[in-house]
Amino acid sequence: MTFLLALNSNGALFWWIVRHSFLSSRSAAVGISLVMFPASLIALVVVLLSLCLVFKLIIIGNYKRFVSLGVLAVDSWPAFRWLISNMVVCSISALPLQLIDEYWLTATFWKMMGATIGSDTKIDPNVLLLEVDVLEVGDNCRIEEEATLLCHKFNNGGAEISPIVLPSNTYVGTRAVILPGSEIVDKFVSIGPLTPLNPGEKLTAGYWQGSPAEKVTGGGNRRSTLDTEV
Repeated sequence: MTFLLALNSNGALFWWIVRHSFLSSRSAAVGISLVMFPASLIALVVVLLSLCLVFKLIIIGNYKRFVSLGVLAVDSWPAFRWLISNMVVCSISALPLQLIDEYWLTATFWKMMGATIGSDTKIDPNVLLLEVDVLEVGDNCRIEEEATLLCHKFNNGGAEISPIVLPSNTYVGTRAVILPGSEIVDKFVSIGPLTPLNPGEKLTAGYWQGSPAEKVTGGGNRRSTLDTEV
């Protein structure tokens, strides 16, 4: 979608230049539009991600305030703001992040949204992160595609926002799910693909997989994945 918007804007620029005869030939107009295409694409990415930042600031502010509220009744105003913010931010940010598909952009965006993310941490652009103000990710972590980190759970008839902490050197596999109330107590923990980490579970160093998560090795040997990926 972002790509098509940039392409359409360049097409409009091309015809505007030709119609107003700013250049003597269409080839020159084509050249300018081609040069402008990357600039318009970058501009759209910046605009869309900035919209997410502004919307979250206006609607939510900082999710840390919601932690002290305890359980949010599903029909309450805070719960409505929480729902709208998550829907809008996730929908709008997915397009530019996946289009550019660069670890540095994804990490920078979520840091600006309020997350604490350490150095050399790689997060795929289609990872689902919610309530990132209370999310802390250490150094040299890897969170693979379509993993989900939900800093909320439904409890006692409502939504309760709680922190998630990933220590340094944590690996989260494809489509794994981490819920608040679970705990990763050591560094060098690897969570296998499709593995849910539920409230009350505690993970020590090693490789964990299954539902519920079970320790299948003692070494957490996913470091090769972290070290070799670019």
